[in-house]
Amino acid sequence: MASRFILLLVASLVIPSALAATEPAPARGDAGCAAADASAAPTDHEGEALAPSARAQEAYAAGEADVAQCLFMAAASAGDATSAYNAAVIRLNEESRLPDEQTALALLTQSAGAGFAIAQRMLATLHEQGRLVPASQSLAMKWYRLAAEQGDTPSQVALATLYFLGRGTEQDYSAAAHWYGRAADAGDEGAQYIVASMYERGVGVEIDLDQALVWYQAAARQGDVAAEAKAREVVERLAAERRQ
Repeated sequence: MASRFILLLVASLVIPSALAATEPAPARGDAGCAAADASAAPTDHEGEALAPSARAQEAYAAGEADVAQCLFMAAASAGDATSAYNAAVIRLNEESRLPDEQTALALLTQSAGAGFAIAQRMLATLHEQGRLVPASQSLAMKWYRLAAEQGDTPSQVALATLYFLGRGTEQDYSAAAHWYGRAADAGDEGAQYIVASMYERGVGVEIDLDQALVWYQAAARQGDVAAEAKAREVVERLAAERRQ
């Protein structure tokens, strides 16, 4: 069973910048949205009309996926990248029949093009897996990189892995170490273990057992049992080296 995509309903994540100018605003997709647009907008406790994105969140929470979808699409057409992402996710999760799949993918691409890191990561994953879009490791790398440069930790790990395996690019252990390192700095347990291993073996970096120990211990503190065992092993190796 295909994994579901994650909807974002956190107002603080809304990005007000306009969607990429090179992409036209997507079609509304269905006349059924007219009813949602024409309905009286709810107000907040001060009597101010709620923005479409806020109304969409309320509708979605009430189980009215089609109404939420229309409102997310309205907010997306006004330049809300998070709403464009949410509209794509609702359709691709098959929670609404609106809009058609290609329009949903266009919404996702617009959100990614506007710089929304989570949309960039999602689009990268779709290209990497060949799901709903043509498989393309180079496009996966492009979108992972854009998200990684914004500090998106899962994208940093994914980009590092593409470099490590040489998918969509030439194999580059140094670049892999850089991006795994960024993710390790952000607290990713798996990246911390990998960085430790790279320092231990001298892959993409110079051998440095002290740094290997730092990162094995960091992963161990997060509950990685294998990292804890490796940390003990490195401690013994360092002690043996210093006795010589």
